[in-house]
Amino acid sequence: VKCLKLLEPSVTGLGFVGDESGSPEKRIPMIKMENIEQPIPLKSLGDGMSRIFQIILSLVNAKNGALLIDEFENGLHWSAQEKVWKTVFELSERLNVQVFATTHSRDCVNNFNKVWETDENAGAFIRLSKKGEEIVATEYDLELLKDSVETDVEVR
Repeated sequence: VKCLKLLEPSVTGLGFVGDESGSPEKRIPMIKMENIEQPIPLKSLGDGMSRIFQIILSLVNAKNGALLIDEFENGLHWSAQEKVWKTVFELSERLNVQVFATTHSRDCVNNFNKVWETDENAGAFIRLSKKGEEIVATEYDLELLKDSVETDVEVR
């Protein structure tokens, strides 16, 4: 609920409802909100809410392991990405999860950088590029990424 409040502060609860079969695969997340009597389906609140829910649930399920997030920014408005990155940093540390995320979004990289600046040891930024037939990994330190973002150098 705390994480969902990042995008919608009026969220007060979360529950799951299912059909008559009782099958766990057919349960859907329902959200309780201030000033709305009946719970509403999470998906009715938009892609951003669904995306943050997926990321948080995946982090919890990856406890003591690794999590791969492809196209981190999908469904997340650029203005919410810094909050979501902060939450991912905090939860991954608390749950002992190593997160690998991909993006093609400059906004996403910029927001990652803002959060990474608060704890340099909590993250890493690696750019993968193709040189001929080989994939080359270039690791950025905090200062290089910050300078690259500020001067609009391509890092995606």
